[in-house]
Amino acid sequence: MDKDLVKQNINFLEFPLWFQDERSAETTRGQTWEDREGYIYRAGYKMPVKTDGIFLLYLLLQSQRNNYAPDLVLTRYQVLKNCGLILSQVWYDRLEDSLERWKMVGIRFDGTFYDGKTYSAMNFGIIDSWKIDEKTKNLKIRFSQEFLTMMLGKGFFKYINFSEFKQLHSPLATRLYEILCKSFHARDLWEIEAGKMAAKIPMKELYSAHIVPKIRAAIVRINKNTATKFEFMTRPSEIEPKKTILCFRKLAEAAPLSKGKTKRSIDIPQTSEMKALIELLPENRRNQQTIMEMVIGFHGVHGAAYVERNIRYTNKYAPENYRVYFLKALKGDYGLAMQEDEDAKRHVKALENQKVDEATTRYAEELHRRKNKQEAQRQARAYIDALAPEAKADLEREVIAEMDEKIQDIIRTNGMGAKTLMNLAMERVATRRLAKTIATNKFQPNLPAMEAVG
Repeated sequence: MDKDLVKQNINFLEFPLWFQDERSAETTRGQTWEDREGYIYRAGYKMPVKTDGIFLLYLLLQSQRNNYAPDLVLTRYQVLKNCGLILSQVWYDRLEDSLERWKMVGIRFDGTFYDGKTYSAMNFGIIDSWKIDEKTKNLKIRFSQEFLTMMLGKGFFKYINFSEFKQLHSPLATRLYEILCKSFHARDLWEIEAGKMAAKIPMKELYSAHIVPKIRAAIVRINKNTATKFEFMTRPSEIEPKKTILCFRKLAEAAPLSKGKTKRSIDIPQTSEMKALIELLPENRRNQQTIMEMVIGFHGVHGAAYVERNIRYTNKYAPENYRVYFLKALKGDYGLAMQEDEDAKRHVKALENQKVDEATTRYAEELHRRKNKQEAQRQARAYIDALAPEAKADLEREVIAEMDEKIQDIIRTNGMGAKTLMNLAMERVATRRLAKTIATNKFQPNLPAMEAVG
C-alpha cells in the first residue's frame, strides 16, 4: 500500500470535517453548522479550514502508521515539513492554533452515521488534548478514541492520498476531491444537482451560474495534480429544467498529444467537449502543443463556449498568424463581439421571419373571416328567401323597428339606397335568428330545411 494513503471514513467524505470560509473562521468564535440530514458540527473556538484539514490528515497518517495509537509525539518541524509548509514562527503558531481548533470541535450524527448497513447516532470529539513538552518542545497529542475507532473502520471507508490532498492548493478543489473519492465507489458516472453540491461542500454560492465555473476550475486543478482524471459536464434537470445537473465521469489516464514529435507531452482530457473543440481547430494546428495548452487552460477556467467562440474568431480573422492571434483572442475574449454580432443578425432574421409569419397568419385569418362572413350572408339570404310572405313581412317589421328614425324615413319614402339598407338589415337580423336557432339545436342551417320554413 502507498505510504501516503490515509484511511478515511466515508461519512467524513460525505459530510465536511473542515470548511471553506477562511475569513469567517479567523474572525468568528463558536460556530455551529448543521446539515439538513442530521449532521451537527460545533466549533467552540475557530472553525477548521483547509490548512487544518492538512494537519489533521497528517496526524491521522502518523496514527495509522502506529497501529492507530491515540497518543502521538511529534516535532513541530516534522509536521510542518511533511505538510509542505514554511518553517517559520508564523507556521509554528498556526500549527498550535490548528490543534486548538480540533480540540474544540464536537460532532454529532443524529441517526445519520452510515456503517455500510444501517444508520446510527454518534457523538464525539476529534482531539482530547494536546500540549508542548517544556523540555523537548515536542508536541504531545491525544486523539479521541471514539474518533479513531470510527476512522479505523467502523463503517465503510476510502483511502485518501495525503500527497495529492496537500498539493491541490485550493479549498474548493480539495473538498471536491474528497467528495469525488467517495462518490465513485463502484461506478464511473456520478450526477448531482448544482445546489445540492454547493450545500454538500458547502459553498456560499447559491446559483448555478456562479457554482458551475468554480466547480469547473476545481476539476481542472484536480486533473492536473492527482492521478485520477474526471470529465465534467452540465445539463438541465429533466424534472426542473431551470436547475443544472453536474455530471462527473471518471476517466482513464489521458493519452499524450503526440509521441516523439514534441520535446514534452501534454495530457489531453478525453472528454466530448474537448474533442469538439479540437475538431474546430484547423487540421494543421491540432497537434501543436502550444495551441492545445491554450485550449485546455482556458477551457478549464472559462468553459467550452468561451474557447469555442475564440477559436472561430481566430479561424476567421487570423488563419496565418494563428498562434499569436489565438492567444490574444483568448485573453481579450475577442470572439465575444463576433458572437454578439452573429446573435444580433440571427435575432433580426428571426424577427423578420416572425413578422412574415404573423402577416401570413393575419392574411389567412382575414380570408377565413371573409369566407365565414360570405357563408353567413348566403345562409341569411337563403333563410329570408325560404320564408312565407307573412313571415317575411314580420321580419321586415322587426327590422324597421330596430332602425334609427332617419333610416326608417329613408325606407318609408323609398329614398336613395333604401333597398340596399333594407336588405343588409334583414340579413343581419336573419343571421341573428339562425345563430339562436343553431344554439338551441332546433334548426340546422342547410337549404332544404330553410325551404321547409313557412
